Amino acid sequence: MGSCIEAVATSCERGRVRGRGALHVTDVAATACLRRAGRRPSELDLLINAGLYKDANTAEPALATIIQEDLGANPAPRHAHGHGTFAFDVLNGGCGVLTAAQLLDTFVSHGAARTGLIVAGDVDPSPRTSRNFPFSPAGAAMLLAYTPGPTGFQAFEFRTFPEHAGMFEASVHWEPHAGWLRRGRNIVDVHEAPEFGARCVELATDVASSFLARHGLVPDDIELLITSQYPRAVATDLPSALGIPLSCVPRVAPELARSHTAGPIAALEAARDRLATARRTLFVTVGAGITVGVALYVTGVP
Repeated sequence: MGSCIEAVATSCERGRVRGRGALHVTDVAATACLRRAGRRPSELDLLINAGLYKDANTAEPALATIIQEDLGANPAPRHAHGHGTFAFDVLNGGCGVLTAAQLLDTFVSHGAARTGLIVAGDVDPSPRTSRNFPFSPAGAAMLLAYTPGPTGFQAFEFRTFPEHAGMFEASVHWEPHAGWLRRGRNIVDVHEAPEFGARCVELATDVASSFLARHGLVPDDIELLITSQYPRAVATDLPSALGIPLSCVPRVAPELARSHTAGPIAALEAARDRLATARRTLFVTVGAGITVGVALYVTGVP
């Protein structure tokens, strides 16, 4: 008894268009995901947003509640014996989607929920005041639902290596005015160490290899590998480092190949037809911290 992936969808923007930020691409992906699953928004018990970026860097409210209203997922207060949707944000960078999956799986496994939608969006929240924003503009959604059998997510593990936290950071600094027509402003700057990608692969390999060993598995047991799409080294170099054939790695669309929080779902989108037939799927996600998240998903196919 647990949760299975019922549908996934992605949405991308070619460039930052006014009014089409993270909220827009996330709404589009969420709507498409529900349509693919044949579900109504009112059926959702949970809605978890794993995206980090809010248009114009708005602080409140939680983006999940805005997406809930946009979808029409029980936005009104729940009445006695009525159906409600619990919506909240989970902020864990590149490992956010997998963190949300673990939370949702816990709710479903204990009977507190039967369906839940995980969403994520990556669009530069303030293009005029940011520098070195490296991520592809993308939105993604993944619907999880109750499954009575021994299928779906089986195990999760997360490890953080704070000694490497400085290798990927976002900072805000004040840029003084330049000329009498331009006022000073806060600038968001993303810093990435040259060796960040290689270190992510190294740490992810160690964590994933130990995870497989603890569950009595070897790389040859894995038929599908779903990874983060940023840094790119994780998607390109991790399979060989783990000893998993490249044939087990889906080819993500070029416009989604550098997506951040949406990355794992972008990989799932590319593997939609294979997920149902792959007996064991390994998820490996990496984010700043450096944090590594791993999960095992099985389908029960003989």
